[in-house]
Amino acid sequence: MTDYRMHFADFGETAYLNCAYQGVFPLTAVARSHEAIDLKSHPERMDPAEYFGLPERVRTHLAAIVGSDESEIALTSGATQGVGVLASGLLLGPGDEVIVAADNFPANLFTWLHMRRKGVQVRLLKNGESPLRVEDVAEAFTPRTKILALDWVNYSTGRRIDLAAMGELAHARGALFVVDGTQGVGALELNVHDLPVDVLAVAAYKWLLGPYGTGFVYVREEVLNRLDLKVVNWQSVEGADDFDALPVDDIQLAQGARIFDVPETANFLNLSGMEASLDFVRGVGARAVTEHCMELLDHAAEGLLSCGHTVTNDDRSNLPSTLLCFRSQTQAATDKLYEQLKAHHVEVSLRHHRIRVSPYLYNNKEDIDRLLAIAS
Repeated sequence: MTDYRMHFADFGETAYLNCAYQGVFPLTAVARSHEAIDLKSHPERMDPAEYFGLPERVRTHLAAIVGSDESEIALTSGATQGVGVLASGLLLGPGDEVIVAADNFPANLFTWLHMRRKGVQVRLLKNGESPLRVEDVAEAFTPRTKILALDWVNYSTGRRIDLAAMGELAHARGALFVVDGTQGVGALELNVHDLPVDVLAVAAYKWLLGPYGTGFVYVREEVLNRLDLKVVNWQSVEGADDFDALPVDDIQLAQGARIFDVPETANFLNLSGMEASLDFVRGVGARAVTEHCMELLDHAAEGLLSCGHTVTNDDRSNLPSTLLCFRSQTQAATDKLYEQLKAHHVEVSLRHHRIRVSPYLYNNKEDIDRLLAIAS
């Protein structure tokens, strides 16, 4: 197993197994962030061209990571804004229907529920403890269904859906397929042009190792011209980079998804670190992340099952993810174990009465053994 720990800060006595909560800056991103802070302390050193150059370099990285064109990427503050690009831009109204999983992360749930105020019918998929099956989703469709909105990797179970199967179902029924990819992008290989995904919204502070408050949305080119733009970000107007020739009585929007960029797009305090993190993520490659994490999680699952715990996503060979979620015999026992792990400096998350383990390249087998020693 390759040792990547030299690229990250020393965690000391902590075994940090919580990338699904907060991804960790590589040291290169730490350095770039300090440089950005220095620029804010000395604005006279800032290069005005970076207000447009930095966002475009970040956009280039993101397009390469998900396999899209740069023109299909908008920079956002997180997954919520990305979902909102479609939810507000598609002009849904009374009688239109949206299908959404009840256990989606709130970024891909609350916006859709809020659209009920406009008469939009929201059909909730409630699969309980079972995996979400294509046939169950198919039963929820009607001729008025406009959108199927699902999470690629579920944040509380670690289960991963089949994007191809779900997207093909949506398209066959005349609906758009909207995906929150936050818990997969950066950790799992992806090429959106090979998949029936129309919109992919991602928060970048987890598996992309970016700062909190960063993200992006991929919007398939054919969908872009169907979306209404509510508010114009001045930096997305043609000629905005030339203060001496700014348009006055008429504007022309830039081409592509960048018209949906978050305002103050060139937030260099965030994007500087994000650029360095994305450079690292692309350098190691998603396959290396998947293989490293799966080796650790297979070891964890074997040990947890032997101790009598229940692993939620035990079929990881078919659709692997880099999250492992498990429960003890009772809810009280699960909660107690979580507190014990925290007390022994093993950092994990507790989500819906499941303990979530999400390692990254800085972790090794010894970190998993520490968890298993406490869980046994």
